[in-house]
Amino acid sequence: MKLRYLMILFIFGLGACDDDYFHDTGLANGRHDCTVWEYLHKDSYNWDSTILVIERAGLVDLFDGKDPAYPEITFFGPTNFSIMQFMYKTVDGNEEMLYNRIADIPADMCRKMILCHVLPKKMMKEEFDYEVKGTLEGGTYINAISGTELRVFRAKSSYMGIADIGAESLGLHALATGFLVGIASADIEMNNGVVHSLSYTYQFSEL
Repeated sequence: MKLRYLMILFIFGLGACDDDYFHDTGLANGRHDCTVWEYLHKDSYNWDSTILVIERAGLVDLFDGKDPAYPEITFFGPTNFSIMQFMYKTVDGNEEMLYNRIADIPADMCRKMILCHVLPKKMMKEEFDYEVKGTLEGGTYINAISGTELRVFRAKSSYMGIADIGAESLGLHALATGFLVGIASADIEMNNGVVHSLSYTYQFSEL
C-alpha cells in the first residue's frame, strides 16, 4: 500500500505539469568519462528504477560496454517516473496493480521494453534530421535493437515571435503505435554511448 500511495503522489504531481512533449527534467547535458551503466548509477533520483529494469532484463553488459555486438549505443532513457507510471497504471480486472515491484515484472517484458529504447550505435542530437514542420514526417528513420521502427526528429521553435530561431528540441516517434515522446535532455555522452533522457510525462512501454 505504501508503494501505491507514493505512486499516486507521483502521478498526481505529473498531472499538474503542462502538456508539453518537451518537459524539462533538469538533467544536465555533458560528457561523462564512464560507461552508460556507470552514469546511471550517479543519479539515483532519475535512474534507480531504470537500473533495476535493466538488471531484470539481463542487459547490464549492453549498458556497461561489454556486449561485443554493440560496442556503442544510444539510449532513449525512461526515468524512474516513467517506470512508476507503468507500474501504477498496469492493473487487473479489479483495478489492482499487477506489479508492486520491479521483480514482479516478467524478465522478457523488461528486455523487450528496454531494447525498444536502444539504438545499435551512438547518435548525438545533431545527427538526426529535422521534422517537416506541421507534419509527422521527416527526421531520421531507424530501428531500435528490438526491431521497433522509430522516427527520431529535431524540431525548431520560435523566440520572441520569430519562427525557427528558438531552442531546438528532439522527439521520438514509434511508427507502429504512433507514440510521440519528448526528449527532455539530449546529448548526455559517455564513453560507450549517449543518453537522451525522456520526459517525466512519458509512461514506460514497448513503444
